[in-house]
Amino acid sequence: MEKERLRKLSFRGNILLILIIAASVFMLCVLFKMQVSEYKYYQNKLINNIQQEYTISADRGTIYDANMTPLALSVTKYRVFLDPVAIQNGSPAGDKEKTASIIADGLSEILGVDRDSVYKKALRNGSKDETVKRSVEESDAEKIRSFISKYSLSRKIYLEAVAVRYYPYGDLAANVIGVMGTDKGLLGVELSYNKYLEGTPGRYIVTRNAQSAEMPEDYDYYVEAKDGLSAVLTIDMNIQTMLEKQLKEAFINGKSGEPAIGMVMNVKTGAVLAMGQYPSFNLNSPYSLGNTMFADRLAATGLESGTKEYNEALWTQIYSMWNNKSVNYLYEPGSTMKVMSAAAALEEGVVDFDDSFSCSGKMSVAGTTISCHNIYGHGRRNYAYMLQASCNPTMMTVAARLGESKYYDYFTNYGYTSTTGIDVPGESKGLFVTKSGFNAVELACYSFGQTFKTTPLQHVTALSAVANGGYIVEPYLVSSLVDSNGNEVISHDTTTKRKVLSAQTCKSLLNVLEKGVSGGGGAKNAYVAGYKIAAKTGTSEKRDKINPETGLKDYRIGSCAAIAPSDNPEIAAIIIVDEPGTRNKYGSTVAAPYMSALLSELLPYLGVERNYSNEEMNRVVITVNKYTGNSVENAVAEIKKLKIDYEIIGDGDTVTGQLPASGSKITNINGKIILYTGGATNTKYVTVPKLVDKHATDAVKELSQLGLNILIQGSANYEEGAGAIVTAQSHEAGTIVQYGAVITITCQHMDGTD
Repeated sequence: MEKERLRKLSFRGNILLILIIAASVFMLCVLFKMQVSEYKYYQNKLINNIQQEYTISADRGTIYDANMTPLALSVTKYRVFLDPVAIQNGSPAGDKEKTASIIADGLSEILGVDRDSVYKKALRNGSKDETVKRSVEESDAEKIRSFISKYSLSRKIYLEAVAVRYYPYGDLAANVIGVMGTDKGLLGVELSYNKYLEGTPGRYIVTRNAQSAEMPEDYDYYVEAKDGLSAVLTIDMNIQTMLEKQLKEAFINGKSGEPAIGMVMNVKTGAVLAMGQYPSFNLNSPYSLGNTMFADRLAATGLESGTKEYNEALWTQIYSMWNNKSVNYLYEPGSTMKVMSAAAALEEGVVDFDDSFSCSGKMSVAGTTISCHNIYGHGRRNYAYMLQASCNPTMMTVAARLGESKYYDYFTNYGYTSTTGIDVPGESKGLFVTKSGFNAVELACYSFGQTFKTTPLQHVTALSAVANGGYIVEPYLVSSLVDSNGNEVISHDTTTKRKVLSAQTCKSLLNVLEKGVSGGGGAKNAYVAGYKIAAKTGTSEKRDKINPETGLKDYRIGSCAAIAPSDNPEIAAIIIVDEPGTRNKYGSTVAAPYMSALLSELLPYLGVERNYSNEEMNRVVITVNKYTGNSVENAVAEIKKLKIDYEIIGDGDTVTGQLPASGSKITNINGKIILYTGGATNTKYVTVPKLVDKHATDAVKELSQLGLNILIQGSANYEEGAGAIVTAQSHEAGTIVQYGAVITITCQHMDGTD
């Protein structure tokens, strides 16, 4: 019996021992799994329970212009937030409400926020991050630091530095620079170079114990943020300002239905010196349509604000406003394409500038009749004249000599069938037929820039080949990326894709195009005294858009492309006026005058010296010096150096008055400076005649006979061709002015067609 009892006890003991051993083995396995095979998993869980991580924003790189002027920069603002867990666990027993009250009183006073709201946030259970205010200025941030120090509120109140994008020049080059979203670029350079600009965020990790109270700072972990690289643009803000000023003038004066577009490119490197459109938008408020055509279009929908349909219409206008039209707008280039067609024909030797052609005003190609812009025809003239006069039948005849296959090869090599590869997003590819579908009618129409579409960027890139001796270069907008110390990290080298023309072809073509500006050609409104400008104007139909008011396809695009100086080219430029609402819609009148104004500022800025011909010396604008107080003898000697006339009134030896006043600008043709001596005063007055709509030559003669000085704006070559017309005068007809006063007249050639 005893033995049986002992046997049972032994059996039970063995079972218990086995269970203990099994449990021990299980625990050992669990411990092995937790501490060896899954150590990192449980370590991370522990770390996550005792650590709180804060992100430290990296400073986004600055965007500079070519002269290192900041166009986009990051301004440091602060997010102020609370850690309620720390406030409650880190306050003396029963004093968390007191701590919360101190915080609420202080922050509401400094930041101007609601006191009760801050108090509630400070006592919110379980929360470790409660935002009090975003985008706090440095001055207020400094007050908060002092407040934290005074009341020992470290780790209860936090300041998180946040970089906010700021654009010092508002809308300058807006469509090139682009805008920022919440954390990255949305368009333009901000988007295409985002990975370089954004930098790498840092981290600040705070360690806590089991009661969520802060542990000693020795346990904290800090990883410094790495700032982004800065981008140096090829855009020169001075040139950009010049361009945008002329685009605004062209848009307003042309009564345009779509934004005016323009760009300037260095023909040797492909660097884009300016690229813009008007109207544009303010980079500091990119979602606002402002007082622009885009706002007008939204209002014209009649949709109620806040509705789904309204919001969709709003975003349509925002995206339209944001589009960089130099890069993604497709248009038919019109007669500016004749430059490229002529270059191909000259290169292949199928035409010479002395060859004779006849134009009756129209031409039939494969059963299709195509008109010349001059419906009466140009008669019989040589090729040089026909190109300057922009004769369509002549261009079609020469293109036929070249042949469909050969022309299409040049069309492709010029880059019209591919994108340029510029370093900003959204570049469009042109619209054109494939080589297999390229027939005689397409050949004829392509030769004068119709029935295919290209972008302004593609077109200027092709034109640059004519300027640089025949090379297609890749355009670009960012010249280099630099670190925070200004050290160059990445630089852009000129990329030459291929040679398409000989230097001799380019030189001879530029010479003929220049004569079309300085002489009586269709581009004479692009003339700038003292400079040789090669230019071609163009007017194309918008065949895919019907005018709702007329029911016709009567919208036009007027443009002017220029290469300057033509004898040693540095830049190629284009100005496009889309849907001009003026009676005369030709590029020669809606675009060329603004190209002239642009180049008259741009070329001196680039350091290109003026070289006046003898004829141009009569058109020079001079600034009148100060003669009052000088002796009559010295004043007369200075005036004679200017090669203009003078008149002395009075019998004194010292100049006591003058007209025009010091600093006035006058055109030296028929100019006269009147010197008053011995206290004599002007007693002679004249009436300003009506000059608008008169030939400029007649207006100049009339003003001179009245003894008035003249300042000529616009077409300084007003005598060329059929003669320029006065389109504006500084003083209304009938105004009484002093004898010798300056009257400004604006002149423009109105006979140009393209």
